[in-house]
Parts: sequence; structure tokens; C-alpha cells
Amino acid sequence: MTSPESESTLAYAADLTREDVTALEMFLNTQLGRVYEVVGETGETSFAMQSLLILVSDSGGFLQALLRLEQPDSWQRAAIVREWQRLRSTAHPFNHCEGFNHDRWWKQVRHYDAADERAEEERIIRLADEAVLDEGPAPAE
Repeated sequence: MTSPESESTLAYAADLTREDVTALEMFLNTQLGRVYEVVGETGETSFAMQSLLILVSDSGGFLQALLRLEQPDSWQRAAIVREWQRLRSTAHPFNHCEGFNHDRWWKQVRHYDAADERAEEERIIRLADEAVLDEGPAPAE
């Protein structure tokens, strides 16, 4: 028996909500906060943890700002995908922690929307076709 796919499954970055970002950012802050408590407030490891917490906050804030845009430009669409992947990959090592819910907001997104995915596939096909044409005919022996 197969389980039905979760309603909250993300296919594209356009499906992200501000609540998704907030939930992932809160999860990261909770997990990193636990590590920070063990590390303590002095030493190089502490400084690294502070930097990581700042980066998570900045990335989450930037993503929240991008999600407020009604018609993001192509660079903003790419930034939405990148920032989600950055937060997601930062959280990945904590998958084993209590409270992790794989179906809630953990989906990887590779494209902003279906049109973006089609455009990327067409670009790859065009580049492959150009590479074949650039090779020219096989040399005669």
C-alpha cells in the first residue's frame, strides 16, 4: 500500500509561503540554539555558531522579502530557489532531531515554477544540439 502524497508537498519555489520559510527558520534556530548552548559563549566555535545563526537569519529575511514580490524578476526567482535550498541544506544535518517532519517544509525545489522548468529544459536541449553541431562531421580516414 502506498501512502498518499502530502498536501504540503512543494513542487516549485512559487509554492513557498512565508509560513514555510518561518517554520524552517524557526526549526534551524532551535537546532542551532541547542548546539550553541553546548558550545558556550567563548572560543572560535562560538564565533562560528554566531556567524551561522546570523547567516540563517539573513537568508530567511531575504527570502521573506522576495516572497512578498508579486511579479519577481528572473534574478529574484532564481534567488528564491537558491535561498530556500540554502536554508534547506543548512537544516539537512538536523533531520534526525526530534520534531523533524519530512513532509511539512523540507522539499527540495529546483525551479521557480513550471514555466521556469520548461525554459531550463529547452535551454539544455538547445545547448546539447549546438554541441552536436559544433562537433561537425566525423573525420575521414
